[in-house]
Amino acid sequence: MKFFDLTGKVAIITGGNGGLGLGIAKGLASEGCAVALVGRNQEKIDKAVAEMGALGAKAIGVQADVSSEDDVNRMVKETADQLGRVDILFNNAAISWGIPPEKMTLEEWDKFIAIDLTSCWLCAKACYPEMVKAGGGKIINVGSAITTNKGFGKLVHYAAAKGGMDHMTQSLACAWGKDNIQVNALLPGLVHTEMMPCFGPNKIGPVVDYIEKKTPVGRYGMPEDFEGISILLSSEASSFITGSIIVADGGMTVSII
Repeated sequence: MKFFDLTGKVAIITGGNGGLGLGIAKGLASEGCAVALVGRNQEKIDKAVAEMGALGAKAIGVQADVSSEDDVNRMVKETADQLGRVDILFNNAAISWGIPPEKMTLEEWDKFIAIDLTSCWLCAKACYPEMVKAGGGKIINVGSAITTNKGFGKLVHYAAAKGGMDHMTQSLACAWGKDNIQVNALLPGLVHTEMMPCFGPNKIGPVVDYIEKKTPVGRYGMPEDFEGISILLSSEASSFITGSIIVADGGMTVSII
């Protein structure tokens, strides 16, 4: 099990102050990794850091807008200054809501691309020198299984960003393989988060019931379902895996037509 040991490693997780990002953070921390939880909402950051601390994890919070190059550079510097290094980056921050393409403004398009795609390049670029200094690193870009494999008329902007992320992942893997940096994309299916609530008063609707019925595992995902795959992609166990687009959706995209 030494291949999964993350003791002494440091991870930056964008969108790490809740939902899937916080689930990823808990998984990494369980193997000894220190984590920087990045988000825009300071109250949520403080709550997430306290939650991690209660579990005995070493965690800091960093407030940043990952679509801003200045914020991203500061985020990486704060993490390296406080935790000593940067070994792992999870590009998990994203926004998503439907807009008919004929009604979308250029401002809306630019906002989606900046937060959901450009931020991934900015964060990877900023982390690169720290990873080289550490002797290698892991970059995991969190995409979308459903928009990569299916078309949705009101998600043209989101699909463009996440599809771009997939191909950027492959090209970054080629560019930085020489530096012992592995770059992979992790594509979740339907996962219960604040952005996509699958139960409770804000449940996103009958689509949840349909997916539960059609998906081989018979349910939607929870953040804790991604702890194991996140440990794998962050550890030495995945040293020969790079440029891969890994779907983790409970079989949803192979079973729903």
